[in-house]
Amino acid sequence: MLSKTNYTVHLFLFLAILAIFRLSVAPNVGLGVDEAHYVLYGYFLDLSYFDHPPLVGWTEYIFTSIFGMNEFGARVPAIIIGIIASLSSYKLLLHVSNKPQVSLFSVIALNSAFIFNALFVMLMPETLLFALIIPIIFATLGVEKSDRLIDWLLLGVLLGLAGLAKYTAFLFVIAIVLYLLIKKRYELFLSPKIIPSVLIAALIASPVVIWNIGHDWISFAFQAGHVAGESHINWKGFGASVGAQFGAYSPFLFPVAFYGLYRSLRSKNDALFLSGIFGLVIIVFFTYTSLYNRALPHWTALFYLLMIPIGSMFLYEKVGLWHRYIKYSVIFSFVISMILYLELIFKFIPLPDYQSLHRDIYGFDTIMKEANALITDNQAIAVTNWSLASRAIFYNLPYESDIFLIDTRNDQFDIWQKKNPLGRDLIFIDTHDFKSKVESKMNCLHVKNLKTIDIILNDNKVNTIEYKLCTDFQGIKK
Repeated sequence: MLSKTNYTVHLFLFLAILAIFRLSVAPNVGLGVDEAHYVLYGYFLDLSYFDHPPLVGWTEYIFTSIFGMNEFGARVPAIIIGIIASLSSYKLLLHVSNKPQVSLFSVIALNSAFIFNALFVMLMPETLLFALIIPIIFATLGVEKSDRLIDWLLLGVLLGLAGLAKYTAFLFVIAIVLYLLIKKRYELFLSPKIIPSVLIAALIASPVVIWNIGHDWISFAFQAGHVAGESHINWKGFGASVGAQFGAYSPFLFPVAFYGLYRSLRSKNDALFLSGIFGLVIIVFFTYTSLYNRALPHWTALFYLLMIPIGSMFLYEKVGLWHRYIKYSVIFSFVISMILYLELIFKFIPLPDYQSLHRDIYGFDTIMKEANALITDNQAIAVTNWSLASRAIFYNLPYESDIFLIDTRNDQFDIWQKKNPLGRDLIFIDTHDFKSKVESKMNCLHVKNLKTIDIILNDNKVNTIEYKLCTDFQGIKK
Protein backbone atom coordinates (compact mmCIF):
# COMPACT_ATOMS: atom_id res chain seq x y z
CA MET A 1 0.00 0.00 0.00
CA LEU A 2 1.42 3.37 -1.00
CA SER A 3 1.60 6.17 1.55
CA LYS A 4 -0.35 9.42 1.30
CA THR A 5 2.89 11.15 0.27
CA ASN A 6 3.39 8.72 -2.61
CA TYR A 7 -0.12 9.30 -3.90
CA THR A 8 0.50 13.05 -3.73
CA VAL A 9 3.65 12.57 -5.80
CA HIS A 10 1.67 10.51 -8.30
CA LEU A 11 -0.95 13.26 -8.45
CA PHE A 12 1.63 15.94 -9.25
CA LEU A 13 3.27 13.65 -11.80
CA PHE A 14 -0.06 12.98 -13.51
CA LEU A 15 -0.95 16.68 -13.63
CA ALA A 16 2.53 17.63 -14.84
CA ILE A 17 2.39 15.16 -17.74
CA LEU A 18 -1.11 16.30 -18.62
CA ALA A 19 -0.04 19.96 -18.50
CA ILE A 20 2.88 19.25 -20.84
CA PHE A 21 0.47 17.54 -23.21
CA ARG A 22 -1.91 20.51 -23.09
CA LEU A 23 0.92 22.98 -23.56
CA SER A 24 1.83 21.02 -26.69
CA VAL A 25 -1.72 21.36 -27.96
CA ALA A 26 -1.97 25.09 -27.20
CA PRO A 27 0.13 26.60 -30.03
CA ASN A 28 -0.98 24.06 -32.63
CA VAL A 29 -4.70 24.82 -32.71
CA GLY A 30 -6.39 27.98 -33.97
CA LEU A 31 -8.58 29.96 -31.61
CA GLY A 32 -12.27 29.12 -31.47
CA VAL A 33 -15.10 31.63 -31.55
CA ASP A 34 -15.38 32.28 -27.80
CA GLU A 35 -11.64 32.01 -27.21
CA ALA A 36 -10.86 34.72 -29.74
CA HIS A 37 -13.60 36.90 -28.27
CA TYR A 38 -12.10 36.75 -24.77
CA VAL A 39 -8.57 37.35 -26.05
CA LEU A 40 -9.94 40.52 -27.65
CA TYR A 41 -11.22 41.48 -24.19
CA GLY A 42 -7.58 41.55 -23.15
CA TYR A 43 -6.54 43.45 -26.26
CA PHE A 44 -9.27 46.07 -25.84
CA LEU A 45 -8.79 46.28 -22.07
CA ASP A 46 -11.74 47.76 -20.18
CA LEU A 47 -13.46 47.82 -16.78
CA SER A 48 -16.06 45.36 -18.06
CA TYR A 49 -17.72 44.18 -21.26
CA PHE A 50 -21.09 43.85 -22.94
CA ASP A 51 -21.65 40.14 -22.41
CA HIS A 52 -19.40 39.20 -19.48
CA PRO A 53 -17.57 40.66 -16.48
CA PRO A 54 -13.93 41.57 -17.04
CA LEU A 55 -11.81 38.96 -15.23
CA VAL A 56 -11.42 36.74 -18.30
CA GLY A 57 -10.18 39.73 -20.30
CA TRP A 58 -7.84 40.92 -17.55
CA THR A 59 -6.40 37.43 -17.30
CA GLU A 60 -5.87 37.25 -21.05
CA TYR A 61 -4.18 40.66 -20.98
CA ILE A 62 -1.67 39.48 -18.36
CA PHE A 63 -0.75 36.23 -20.08
CA THR A 64 -0.69 37.54 -23.67
CA SER A 65 1.52 40.39 -22.44
CA ILE A 66 3.96 37.78 -21.12
CA PHE A 67 3.75 35.10 -23.84
CA GLY A 68 2.57 37.15 -26.81
CA MET A 69 -0.72 37.78 -28.56
CA ASN A 70 -0.95 34.25 -29.89
CA GLU A 71 -2.66 30.91 -29.27
CA PHE A 72 -0.09 29.77 -26.72
CA GLY A 73 -0.31 32.94 -24.64
CA ALA A 74 -4.10 32.85 -24.76
CA ARG A 75 -4.24 29.28 -23.43
CA VAL A 76 -1.63 29.19 -20.69
CA PRO A 77 -4.01 30.52 -17.98
CA ALA A 78 -6.60 27.79 -18.67
CA ILE A 79 -3.92 25.12 -18.40
CA ILE A 80 -2.76 26.55 -15.06
CA ILE A 81 -6.37 26.69 -13.83
CA GLY A 82 -6.79 23.04 -14.84
CA ILE A 83 -3.98 22.17 -12.43
CA ILE A 84 -5.43 24.35 -9.67
CA ALA A 85 -8.93 22.89 -10.10
CA SER A 86 -7.56 19.33 -10.02
CA LEU A 87 -5.55 20.01 -6.86
CA SER A 88 -8.59 21.64 -5.22
CA SER A 89 -10.73 18.63 -6.13
CA TYR A 90 -8.12 16.29 -4.65
CA LYS A 91 -8.06 18.34 -1.45
CA LEU A 92 -11.86 18.20 -1.17
CA LEU A 93 -12.03 14.46 -1.82
CA LEU A 94 -9.18 13.73 0.59
CA HIS A 95 -10.87 15.89 3.21
CA VAL A 96 -14.06 13.87 2.77
CA SER A 97 -12.69 10.34 2.41
CA ASN A 98 -9.15 10.47 3.84
CA LYS A 99 -8.30 7.94 1.12
CA PRO A 100 -5.56 9.23 -1.20
CA GLN A 101 -5.89 6.39 -3.70
CA VAL A 102 -9.61 7.04 -4.17
CA SER A 103 -9.04 10.79 -4.33
CA LEU A 104 -6.34 10.41 -6.99
CA PHE A 105 -8.57 8.16 -9.08
CA SER A 106 -11.41 10.68 -8.85
CA VAL A 107 -9.16 13.50 -10.08
CA ILE A 108 -8.19 11.30 -13.03
CA ALA A 109 -11.92 10.82 -13.66
CA LEU A 110 -12.38 14.60 -13.73
CA ASN A 111 -9.60 14.95 -16.29
CA SER A 112 -11.13 12.16 -18.37
CA ALA A 113 -14.37 14.03 -19.10
CA PHE A 114 -14.16 15.24 -22.69
CA ILE A 115 -15.16 18.86 -22.21
CA PHE A 116 -12.77 19.47 -19.32
CA ASN A 117 -9.94 18.56 -21.65
CA ALA A 118 -11.16 21.49 -23.73
CA LEU A 119 -11.91 23.90 -20.86
CA PHE A 120 -8.52 23.18 -19.26
CA VAL A 121 -6.97 24.51 -22.50
CA MET A 122 -9.44 27.20 -23.62
CA LEU A 123 -10.00 30.09 -21.23
CA MET A 124 -13.69 30.82 -20.64
CA PRO A 125 -15.42 32.71 -17.79
CA GLU A 126 -16.46 29.28 -16.43
CA THR A 127 -12.80 28.23 -16.39
CA LEU A 128 -12.01 31.01 -13.93
CA LEU A 129 -14.77 29.75 -11.61
CA PHE A 130 -13.13 26.30 -11.62
CA ALA A 131 -10.34 27.80 -9.53
CA LEU A 132 -12.75 29.51 -7.12
CA ILE A 133 -15.68 27.19 -6.36
CA ILE A 134 -13.94 24.70 -4.04
CA PRO A 135 -12.05 27.43 -2.11
CA ILE A 136 -15.45 29.13 -1.69
CA ILE A 137 -16.86 25.87 -0.29
CA PHE A 138 -14.02 25.63 2.23
CA ALA A 139 -14.34 29.32 3.15
CA THR A 140 -18.07 28.81 3.79
CA LEU A 141 -17.30 25.86 6.03
CA GLY A 142 -14.77 28.03 7.87
CA VAL A 143 -17.42 30.71 8.45
CA GLU A 144 -19.88 28.13 9.73
CA LYS A 145 -17.37 26.49 12.02
CA SER A 146 -15.77 29.50 13.69
CA ASP A 147 -17.46 32.74 12.55
CA ARG A 148 -14.01 34.38 12.42
CA LEU A 149 -13.49 37.68 10.63
CA ILE A 150 -10.67 36.21 8.54
CA ASP A 151 -13.01 33.53 7.16
CA TRP A 152 -15.69 36.11 6.37
CA LEU A 153 -13.13 38.32 4.59
CA LEU A 154 -11.76 35.37 2.61
CA LEU A 155 -15.28 34.44 1.55
CA GLY A 156 -15.93 38.04 0.48
CA VAL A 157 -12.74 38.16 -1.60
CA LEU A 158 -13.53 34.86 -3.33
CA LEU A 159 -17.14 35.81 -4.06
CA GLY A 160 -16.01 39.20 -5.36
CA LEU A 161 -13.59 37.49 -7.76
CA ALA A 162 -16.36 35.11 -8.82
CA GLY A 163 -18.56 38.12 -9.56
CA LEU A 164 -15.75 39.52 -11.72
CA ALA A 165 -15.65 36.23 -13.62
CA LYS A 166 -19.27 35.47 -14.50
CA TYR A 167 -22.71 36.84 -13.68
CA THR A 168 -24.04 33.41 -12.72
CA ALA A 169 -21.70 33.49 -9.71
CA PHE A 170 -24.77 34.78 -7.85
CA LEU A 171 -25.71 31.08 -7.68
CA PHE A 172 -22.88 30.64 -5.18
CA VAL A 173 -24.57 33.08 -2.82
CA ILE A 174 -27.88 31.21 -3.17
CA ALA A 175 -26.12 27.92 -2.38
CA ILE A 176 -24.41 29.37 0.70
CA VAL A 177 -27.65 30.89 2.03
CA LEU A 178 -29.55 27.65 1.39
CA TYR A 179 -26.88 25.61 3.16
CA LEU A 180 -26.86 27.85 6.25
CA LEU A 181 -30.66 27.78 6.40
CA ILE A 182 -30.73 23.99 6.20
CA LYS A 183 -28.07 23.80 8.92
CA LYS A 184 -30.17 26.26 10.99
CA ARG A 185 -27.23 28.63 11.43
CA TYR A 186 -29.54 31.65 11.46
CA GLU A 187 -27.27 33.63 13.77
CA LEU A 188 -24.64 33.90 11.05
CA PHE A 189 -26.97 36.10 8.99
CA LEU A 190 -26.90 38.59 11.87
CA SER A 191 -23.16 38.43 12.45
CA PRO A 192 -21.57 41.92 12.22
CA LYS A 193 -18.66 40.26 10.38
CA ILE A 194 -20.88 39.77 7.37
CA ILE A 195 -20.74 43.52 6.68
CA PRO A 196 -17.01 43.76 5.79
CA SER A 197 -17.39 40.52 3.80
CA VAL A 198 -20.18 42.01 1.69
CA LEU A 199 -18.32 45.31 1.32
CA ILE A 200 -15.11 43.69 0.11
CA ALA A 201 -17.03 41.49 -2.36
CA ALA A 202 -18.87 44.56 -3.67
CA LEU A 203 -15.63 46.55 -3.94
CA ILE A 204 -13.90 43.81 -5.94
CA ALA A 205 -16.88 43.42 -8.28
CA SER A 206 -17.48 47.18 -8.58
CA PRO A 207 -15.81 47.59 -12.03
CA VAL A 208 -18.80 45.74 -13.49
CA VAL A 209 -21.22 48.25 -11.98
CA ILE A 210 -19.06 51.27 -12.84
CA TRP A 211 -18.81 50.18 -16.48
CA ASN A 212 -22.54 49.48 -16.73
CA ILE A 213 -23.41 52.89 -15.29
CA GLY A 214 -21.50 54.41 -18.20
CA HIS A 215 -23.14 52.08 -20.74
CA ASP A 216 -26.84 52.25 -19.79
CA TRP A 217 -26.75 48.91 -17.92
CA ILE A 218 -26.54 47.02 -21.21
CA SER A 219 -24.81 43.97 -19.67
CA PHE A 220 -27.60 43.36 -17.20
CA ALA A 221 -30.28 43.87 -19.86
CA PHE A 222 -28.47 41.45 -22.19
CA GLN A 223 -28.03 38.78 -19.51
CA ALA A 224 -31.67 39.09 -18.39
CA GLY A 225 -32.85 38.50 -21.94
CA HIS A 226 -30.27 35.77 -22.48
CA VAL A 227 -31.46 33.83 -19.42
CA ALA A 228 -35.17 34.40 -20.03
CA GLY A 229 -35.06 33.07 -23.57
CA GLU A 230 -38.37 32.28 -25.21
CA SER A 231 -41.75 32.79 -23.56
CA HIS A 232 -42.76 29.14 -23.98
CA ILE A 233 -41.02 25.86 -23.27
CA ASN A 234 -38.86 24.63 -26.13
CA TRP A 235 -38.74 20.86 -25.58
CA LYS A 236 -36.61 20.28 -28.66
CA GLY A 237 -34.01 22.77 -27.45
CA PHE A 238 -34.17 21.30 -23.97
CA GLY A 239 -33.53 17.81 -25.31
CA ALA A 240 -30.63 19.13 -27.38
CA SER A 241 -29.17 20.81 -24.28
CA VAL A 242 -29.30 17.60 -22.23
CA GLY A 243 -27.99 15.55 -25.14
CA ALA A 244 -25.07 17.94 -25.57
CA GLN A 245 -24.12 17.47 -21.92
CA PHE A 246 -24.45 13.70 -22.25
CA GLY A 247 -21.94 13.68 -25.07
CA ALA A 248 -19.66 16.49 -23.90
CA TYR A 249 -18.89 15.05 -20.47
CA SER A 250 -18.69 11.43 -21.74
CA PRO A 251 -21.81 9.25 -21.87
CA PHE A 252 -20.26 7.02 -19.20
CA LEU A 253 -19.41 9.81 -16.76
CA PHE A 254 -22.62 11.80 -17.25
CA PRO A 255 -24.68 9.52 -14.93
CA VAL A 256 -21.78 9.36 -12.48
CA ALA A 257 -22.22 13.09 -11.82
CA PHE A 258 -25.86 12.67 -10.85
CA TYR A 259 -24.98 9.74 -8.64
CA GLY A 260 -22.44 12.03 -6.98
CA LEU A 261 -25.17 14.63 -6.44
CA TYR A 262 -27.46 12.01 -4.88
CA ARG A 263 -24.76 10.79 -2.48
CA SER A 264 -23.68 14.31 -1.58
CA LEU A 265 -27.16 15.46 -0.63
CA ARG A 266 -27.60 12.39 1.58
CA SER A 267 -24.22 12.78 3.26
CA LYS A 268 -23.66 13.73 6.90
CA ASN A 269 -20.28 15.21 5.95
CA ASP A 270 -20.58 19.00 5.82
CA ALA A 271 -18.08 19.47 2.97
CA LEU A 272 -19.81 16.84 0.88
CA PHE A 273 -23.28 18.12 1.67
CA LEU A 274 -22.33 21.73 0.88
CA SER A 275 -20.81 20.57 -2.42
CA GLY A 276 -24.10 18.85 -3.15
CA ILE A 277 -26.01 22.07 -2.44
CA PHE A 278 -23.74 23.97 -4.82
CA GLY A 279 -24.19 21.29 -7.46
CA LEU A 280 -27.96 21.21 -6.99
CA VAL A 281 -28.39 24.98 -7.30
CA ILE A 282 -26.24 25.10 -10.43
CA ILE A 283 -27.88 22.19 -12.25
CA VAL A 284 -31.43 23.26 -11.31
CA PHE A 285 -30.82 26.80 -12.56
CA PHE A 286 -29.38 25.78 -15.90
CA THR A 287 -31.88 22.96 -16.38
CA TYR A 288 -34.71 25.42 -15.86
CA THR A 289 -33.25 28.06 -18.19
CA SER A 290 -32.58 25.41 -20.87
CA LEU A 291 -36.33 24.84 -21.06
CA TYR A 292 -36.61 28.30 -22.60
CA ASN A 293 -33.18 28.95 -24.08
CA ARG A 294 -30.90 26.24 -25.41
CA ALA A 295 -27.95 25.86 -23.03
CA LEU A 296 -24.40 25.22 -24.14
CA PRO A 297 -22.74 22.25 -22.40
CA HIS A 298 -19.98 24.30 -20.76
CA TRP A 299 -22.54 26.40 -18.88
CA THR A 300 -23.13 23.49 -16.48
CA ALA A 301 -19.43 22.68 -16.15
CA LEU A 302 -19.24 23.67 -12.46
CA PHE A 303 -21.82 21.02 -11.61
CA TYR A 304 -19.80 18.31 -13.33
CA LEU A 305 -16.52 19.65 -11.92
CA LEU A 306 -17.86 18.93 -8.45
CA MET A 307 -19.97 15.86 -9.05
CA ILE A 308 -17.98 13.66 -11.44
CA PRO A 309 -15.13 13.27 -8.90
CA ILE A 310 -17.56 12.76 -6.02
CA GLY A 311 -19.59 10.17 -7.92
CA SER A 312 -16.37 8.46 -9.00
CA MET A 313 -15.17 8.36 -5.40
CA PHE A 314 -18.27 6.51 -4.21
CA LEU A 315 -18.36 4.09 -7.15
CA TYR A 316 -14.65 3.29 -6.84
CA GLU A 317 -15.18 2.18 -3.25
CA LYS A 318 -17.85 -0.31 -4.29
CA VAL A 319 -17.01 -3.88 -5.22
CA GLY A 320 -17.99 -5.88 -8.27
CA LEU A 321 -19.93 -4.42 -11.18
CA TRP A 322 -19.97 -0.74 -10.14
CA HIS A 323 -16.26 -0.68 -9.34
CA ARG A 324 -15.53 -2.12 -12.78
CA TYR A 325 -17.97 0.31 -14.38
CA ILE A 326 -16.26 3.43 -13.07
CA LYS A 327 -12.78 2.06 -13.69
CA TYR A 328 -13.43 1.19 -17.33
CA SER A 329 -15.52 4.33 -17.88
CA VAL A 330 -12.60 6.50 -16.78
CA ILE A 331 -10.13 4.50 -18.85
CA PHE A 332 -12.32 4.71 -21.96
CA SER A 333 -13.03 8.42 -21.52
CA PHE A 334 -9.39 9.23 -20.85
CA VAL A 335 -8.21 7.33 -23.94
CA ILE A 336 -10.76 9.11 -26.13
CA SER A 337 -9.68 12.46 -24.68
CA MET A 338 -6.03 11.72 -25.46
CA ILE A 339 -6.92 10.68 -29.01
CA LEU A 340 -8.75 13.99 -29.45
CA TYR A 341 -5.67 15.85 -28.17
CA LEU A 342 -3.50 13.98 -30.68
CA GLU A 343 -5.99 14.80 -33.43
CA LEU A 344 -5.75 18.49 -32.55
CA ILE A 345 -1.98 18.34 -32.89
CA PHE A 346 -1.51 15.96 -35.84
CA LYS A 347 -4.89 16.26 -37.62
CA PHE A 348 -4.97 12.66 -38.85
CA ILE A 349 -8.72 11.84 -38.82
CA PRO A 350 -10.10 12.16 -42.39
CA LEU A 351 -13.65 13.47 -42.63
CA PRO A 352 -15.83 14.55 -45.60
CA ASP A 353 -15.75 18.07 -46.99
CA TYR A 354 -16.99 20.70 -44.52
CA GLN A 355 -17.35 18.10 -41.73
CA SER A 356 -13.86 18.44 -40.25
CA LEU A 357 -13.46 18.54 -36.48
CA HIS A 358 -11.29 21.61 -37.14
CA ARG A 359 -13.82 23.62 -39.15
CA ASP A 360 -14.11 26.36 -36.49
CA ILE A 361 -10.45 26.48 -35.50
CA TYR A 362 -8.46 26.02 -38.68
CA GLY A 363 -7.44 28.40 -41.43
CA PHE A 364 -8.40 31.84 -40.16
CA ASP A 365 -4.80 33.04 -40.35
CA THR A 366 -4.85 32.13 -44.05
CA ILE A 367 -8.28 33.70 -44.54
CA MET A 368 -7.12 37.06 -43.17
CA LYS A 369 -3.80 36.92 -44.99
CA GLU A 370 -5.63 36.47 -48.30
CA ALA A 371 -8.06 39.26 -47.44
CA ASN A 372 -5.25 41.71 -46.76
CA ALA A 373 -3.50 40.73 -49.97
CA LEU A 374 -6.59 41.90 -51.86
CA ILE A 375 -6.86 45.32 -50.16
CA THR A 376 -6.03 48.49 -52.08
CA ASP A 377 -6.44 52.20 -51.35
CA ASN A 378 -9.32 53.01 -48.96
CA GLN A 379 -10.68 49.47 -48.76
CA ALA A 380 -11.47 47.64 -45.52
CA ILE A 381 -12.54 44.12 -44.56
CA ALA A 382 -16.04 43.16 -43.40
CA VAL A 383 -17.89 40.15 -41.99
CA THR A 384 -21.59 39.81 -41.25
CA ASN A 385 -21.68 37.43 -38.29
CA TRP A 386 -20.37 38.01 -34.76
CA SER A 387 -18.83 34.52 -34.58
CA LEU A 388 -16.70 35.33 -37.61
CA ALA A 389 -15.86 38.77 -36.27
CA SER A 390 -13.97 37.61 -33.17
CA ARG A 391 -11.61 35.38 -35.15
CA ALA A 392 -11.34 37.81 -38.05
CA ILE A 393 -10.33 40.68 -35.76
CA PHE A 394 -7.84 38.55 -33.81
CA TYR A 395 -6.12 37.15 -36.89
CA ASN A 396 -6.17 40.61 -38.51
CA LEU A 397 -4.15 42.15 -35.66
CA PRO A 398 -0.79 41.77 -37.49
CA TYR A 399 -2.14 43.88 -40.35
CA GLU A 400 -2.94 47.60 -40.58
CA SER A 401 -6.28 47.22 -42.34
CA ASP A 402 -9.63 48.17 -40.80
CA ILE A 403 -12.19 45.47 -40.18
CA PHE A 404 -15.92 45.84 -39.56
CA LEU A 405 -18.77 43.69 -38.36
CA ILE A 406 -21.80 44.64 -40.43
CA ASP A 407 -25.02 43.46 -38.79
CA THR A 408 -28.08 44.73 -36.91
CA ARG A 409 -27.30 43.06 -33.59
CA ASN A 410 -26.20 45.22 -30.63
CA ASP A 411 -23.14 43.70 -28.97
CA GLN A 412 -19.56 44.22 -27.84
CA PHE A 413 -18.35 44.85 -31.39
CA ASP A 414 -20.38 48.05 -31.56
CA ILE A 415 -18.33 49.33 -28.61
CA TRP A 416 -15.01 48.31 -30.14
CA GLN A 417 -15.86 49.56 -33.63
CA LYS A 418 -14.86 53.23 -33.51
CA LYS A 419 -14.67 53.99 -37.24
CA ASN A 420 -17.61 54.35 -39.62
CA PRO A 421 -17.79 51.92 -42.56
CA LEU A 422 -20.20 54.13 -44.58
CA GLY A 423 -18.67 55.29 -47.82
CA ARG A 424 -15.85 52.76 -47.61
CA ASP A 425 -15.12 50.03 -50.14
CA LEU A 426 -15.56 46.83 -48.16
CA ILE A 427 -14.22 43.36 -48.93
CA PHE A 428 -16.81 41.00 -47.45
CA ILE A 429 -15.66 37.55 -46.32
CA ASP A 430 -18.13 34.72 -46.96
CA THR A 431 -17.56 31.24 -45.54
CA HIS A 432 -19.25 27.94 -46.29
CA ASP A 433 -21.60 28.41 -43.30
CA PHE A 434 -21.99 32.19 -43.26
CA LYS A 435 -22.99 34.00 -46.43
CA SER A 436 -23.14 37.80 -46.41
CA LYS A 437 -25.58 37.98 -49.37
CA VAL A 438 -23.96 41.26 -50.30
CA GLU A 439 -25.93 41.68 -53.53
CA SER A 440 -29.35 41.48 -51.84
CA LYS A 441 -28.70 42.80 -48.33
CA MET A 442 -26.10 45.56 -48.68
CA ASN A 443 -26.38 48.98 -50.26
CA CYS A 444 -23.39 49.03 -52.60
CA LEU A 445 -22.63 50.99 -55.75
CA HIS A 446 -21.15 47.83 -57.28
CA VAL A 447 -20.54 44.26 -56.08
CA LYS A 448 -17.65 42.26 -57.50
CA ASN A 449 -16.45 38.74 -56.77
CA LEU A 450 -12.72 39.06 -56.11
CA LYS A 451 -11.54 35.57 -55.24
CA THR A 452 -12.56 32.15 -53.95
CA ILE A 453 -10.24 29.88 -51.96
CA ASP A 454 -10.61 26.50 -50.29
CA ILE A 455 -9.13 25.76 -46.87
CA ILE A 456 -7.77 22.23 -47.30
CA LEU A 457 -6.82 19.70 -44.64
CA ASN A 458 -5.91 16.07 -45.45
CA ASP A 459 -7.11 16.59 -49.03
CA ASN A 460 -10.59 17.56 -47.82
CA LYS A 461 -12.26 20.95 -47.74
CA VAL A 462 -12.56 22.44 -44.27
CA ASN A 463 -14.04 25.68 -45.58
CA THR A 464 -14.64 27.62 -48.76
CA ILE A 465 -14.03 31.37 -48.64
CA GLU A 466 -15.38 33.95 -51.05
CA TYR A 467 -14.17 37.55 -51.08
CA LYS A 468 -16.66 40.09 -52.46
CA LEU A 469 -15.97 43.79 -53.00
CA CYS A 470 -18.78 46.19 -52.09
CA THR A 471 -17.99 49.61 -53.55
CA ASP A 472 -19.19 52.70 -51.65
CA PHE A 473 -20.97 50.83 -48.85
CA GLN A 474 -24.05 52.76 -47.65
CA GLY A 475 -25.47 50.42 -45.04
CA ILE A 476 -27.75 47.41 -44.75
CA LYS A 477 -30.87 47.42 -46.87
CA LYS A 478 -34.11 47.71 -44.92
